[in-house]
Amino acid sequence: MKRRYLPLLLVIPVALALVFLIPFIKADTPSPRPTTPSEMAEFIETIKIWKLVDAVSPTSEQKMPLLSQFNKLEKLKTQYRQEYRGSMNRLKQLQATPVDSKVGLAELQAALTHHREVENGFIAERQKIMEEINQTLTVEQQARFVLFSYSYRQELKKTLQTLIALQERGQAKDILAAKSVIK
Repeated sequence: MKRRYLPLLLVIPVALALVFLIPFIKADTPSPRPTTPSEMAEFIETIKIWKLVDAVSPTSEQKMPLLSQFNKLEKLKTQYRQEYRGSMNRLKQLQATPVDSKVGLAELQAALTHHREVENGFIAERQKIMEEINQTLTVEQQARFVLFSYSYRQELKKTLQTLIALQERGQAKDILAAKSVIK
């Protein structure tokens, strides 16, 4: 008779322990914290640098100058995009209004001149930075850099989509904590 109740006596404490411990286990499990825009920008910058170094394989002497020049190039591109959008918006705005007077025509000409200056200034600055990068890298590395520059935005987007998918599947609680999962 004692043997018949023995399994029941063993199961009851385990079941009670689970009932009382599960809420504590859930409370200790960190929930995914929202990432701030600045954290996300820093994370994207980290991925970008990691992919650049992985693609170009610079020597230890080349890394700092390359990263410095690459950051200059990225900052230049960001600034160019902002100025370009502004100049395009100004052109659209002026085009929407009738250009009947000499003042309107002069305004439109000034906007076109500014737009061309923005484009030409970007091209000249980009060329200068690219020459600095080319002086830093070997010919093979230059080719890898050009290919990296061509495709890294798509690669970055793909990596971020992978991280988000991992987070949604529960394999990573936080995108920032998932850095070790990528490769």
